[in-house]
Amino acid sequence: MPVNILVPVDGSSHSFAGLVYTLVSFPNATITALHVRGPGQNLPPEFDSPEQDDEQLQRTGDRTLERATEIASEYNCEVTTALKRGEPHRVILEHISEHDIDHVVMGSHGESSVAHPFLGHVTEAVVRRAPVSTTIIPESRPELLRREFPGRILVPVDGSEQSLAALEYAADRFPEGRITIFHAVAPPLGYEIEAIDEGLGDFIENLTKRGETILDSAVQTIEDDDLVVETHLGHGKPARSIIDYAIENEVDQIIMGSQGRSLPARIILGSVADTVSRRSTIPVTLIKGRPV
Repeated sequence: MPVNILVPVDGSSHSFAGLVYTLVSFPNATITALHVRGPGQNLPPEFDSPEQDDEQLQRTGDRTLERATEIASEYNCEVTTALKRGEPHRVILEHISEHDIDHVVMGSHGESSVAHPFLGHVTEAVVRRAPVSTTIIPESRPELLRREFPGRILVPVDGSEQSLAALEYAADRFPEGRITIFHAVAPPLGYEIEAIDEGLGDFIENLTKRGETILDSAVQTIEDDDLVVETHLGHGKPARSIIDYAIENEVDQIIMGSQGRSLPARIILGSVADTVSRRSTIPVTLIKGRPV
């Protein structure tokens, strides 16, 4: 269970949404709001000297962290703040290792990122390289506040250790949530599920039976009378099926493994997790390893 959580904040609504998600989801954790004064940040033209730039960046960082503290107080929580300088993703990764961070929560993009639905370059670098689990918040703070967490939770599974670790995390962290365990039966490469001919019918039927077995086994790993759990077997390309199901069923967050255990599983699940984290319009948590 995450107990030491890092929330990078840059003053954008998405980064503050990440802080709100953390305060609501992990009220008993030690939370650090980190602002990084990175090179190349946009400043008004009048700040044309290194000294002026540095002073302005310092003031901007101080205001951002003051706002983070104010938001925490709205939830009767406290946060530790840190102001550092350097390449944002490098500083964040260093902070993770130096301070025994268990989990990172980040906005999908900040003030200087590429446009949604693609991840900002800082968030993407952290998600790919961090040795810990991460949560990506693709919504602004007003959008996030329309949700009631933990709400409906979608947990895609493929039978791998990482996907089951994600399921255990969801059950342990959010026992009051409504968990849907999801498995997508993927068509052969180059086919759409609607275009499968009779010759591949048996193949798809076997995949469907395997999917049902995966779902049954997943349910058994978290059997608890107090949990509200349902399963769903979808058909189609996994990433698209996950995102479509989440939209159509008003899911509040997705929790999934970051990669599988074997090399083929790492390639497949890693690719699916990457696509979902890039394209999802709701919070996505990518689990690495067993729940803390």
